[in-house]
Parts: sequence; structure tokens; C-alpha cells
Amino acid sequence: MKITPAVLPALGLLVAALQPHLASAHKPSYANDHSTFETAFEVIDPEISIVLYSEMTCSEEQVWLHMDTTDLDQVWLELGVPVIDRLAEYRPSLAIVAEGLPAVDLPFDLPPGMGATVIDTEDVTDPILFSEEFTQTDSWILFRDWFDVPSAQDVYLVAFNPAEYTGKLWVAVGLVEDFSDVDMSVFPEWLEKTRAFHEIGDTELHTELDCSQVYDESDARDSGATPDGGCSMTRVDHGSYGILALIGLLAAARRRQA
Repeated sequence: MKITPAVLPALGLLVAALQPHLASAHKPSYANDHSTFETAFEVIDPEISIVLYSEMTCSEEQVWLHMDTTDLDQVWLELGVPVIDRLAEYRPSLAIVAEGLPAVDLPFDLPPGMGATVIDTEDVTDPILFSEEFTQTDSWILFRDWFDVPSAQDVYLVAFNPAEYTGKLWVAVGLVEDFSDVDMSVFPEWLEKTRAFHEIGDTELHTELDCSQVYDESDARDSGATPDGGCSMTRVDHGSYGILALIGLLAAARRRQA
């Protein structure tokens, strides 16, 4: 659905009609260039409910979030993917990164002195189906629970796909809904971005990429080999890993409680 000035009045009426649902919604953001430690998305208050929608690509294979855990020793965390057929077997992980946590083997570098605890979802066979009423979109929730974090520290959340395929995911933090600082004029934009992220009405054929096949041109120059170039466009067998994941960023998902 394309948002134009002509449809804004109708969307305003829709927002007003669905306003009660926003009382149980995550405040959405979109992961634009939050793929490194230095560019981490700032979670202003880990108790306030927010969701960050992100596209995993071969050049941006993680999404980073940062929060200050002063006065906190637990945070509410959720990890999910949009309901899109090719993402049915997409299983990203979420690393909690901070000083004092154990050293772990990760496919990316951690800041000096920091370790991590990793939430893996590869064994999730029956994800929670969540339908968001405001945007009329569906997600598969792979993890949601309170999680222990080091108190009074800089804590980072890093979502990534260990299988190294592109895809879409979202990370949510907090349970307290607060839209007091939000201008209602942004709701139509949230609606458009969220539905686009879930590919509502999208008729394009999307193919996921195998990032492990990215060709290292510097190695090619050293070896004298001829570059094949880029990411592999081959479809992935989701019996071992289905036809895989895509790209994205998105908005306005509500609190997901069982």
C-alpha cells in the first residue's frame, strides 16, 4: 500500500479507530545502519516497550542495540521474524553482550573486555504466531521472556543469523507501553513501513542470499583466481535450511504476552 496525500485522511480515521490497540503496542523503529558496535541503536529506557525491525544482508549481517542497565538486572526481550513463507525456517540468534560475561565464539568481533550470552533459536520448531491488530500483520516469535543482564552497565544486544543467510527479523525490548512523546502524524508512516516489511501486497519474487558464498576479491588477487562475484543467489533447501530469508525493517508491533 502506497501512502499518498490522497489517502492520509482515511489513514487518520483508521489510526483513530485502532487507537485502543496502541495501548498494548511496541513503539517501532527501523534499523538504518545499526550493523556495528559503533552505530548501535540506542534503547533510551529498557523498560519502555520498543521494537526494531531489521534487514539482514551480506554487508550488514548483524543489528546492534545499546542500553544502560542502571537499576535493572532483568530486561524483557523478544526475537521474531515476519510471517513470510520463505522465512518459515529462518532462525536468528540474539547475543547479550557486556563486561563480565563469558567469552564465546561469535561470527563478529566484540568490544574489548566484553563477553556474551547467546539466545539460540535453531531448535524452535513451533514458534508463537502473533497477529498485530493495528498493522494487520503477522509474526513468528522465536523467543520472549525476561532475561538476566549485568546491572549498571553498558549492555548490547546483537541479532544475527548463524547460518549466514540474508533475512528479516525484529528485536523488541521492554513491556511498558508509552506513546506520550509520539505525534499521531507518524502512525501512517509506521503503518506503511510495517506492511512493506511484511511484504503485504508485494508481488515481487524475493530470493535469499547465501552470504558464506561471498567472494573475497582480495583472496582472488592473491591466488590469481577469477572472481565469481557477490553473494550466491541459489535458493536454500530448508529441509537443511529451506528457501531462506530476506531483508527489511519495520514498525508498530504490540506487546506479545502468552
